[in-house]
Amino acid sequence: MKALFLALGTLALAAPPAVILVVPSEAAACSGCGCRGGPGWRSKRTGQCVGWDDLTRECGNPPDPARCTKEN
Repeated sequence: MKALFLALGTLALAAPPAVILVVPSEAAACSGCGCRGGPGWRSKRTGQCVGWDDLTRECGNPPDPARCTKEN
């Protein structure tokens, strides 16, 4: 019986330590319009980020602060 406990104790000591990886989520690392490559403007009309294709139509050229809010 002592041999069994000794063997289990040896195995417990020989086990590799646990490795915990902490990876920030995309949301935590990137927030606001423009953090993932967009132009960085939020439409006041829709409340959503404006993409490059819709920037002139939604915000004007140059973007008008009355129509859109610059975030990044």
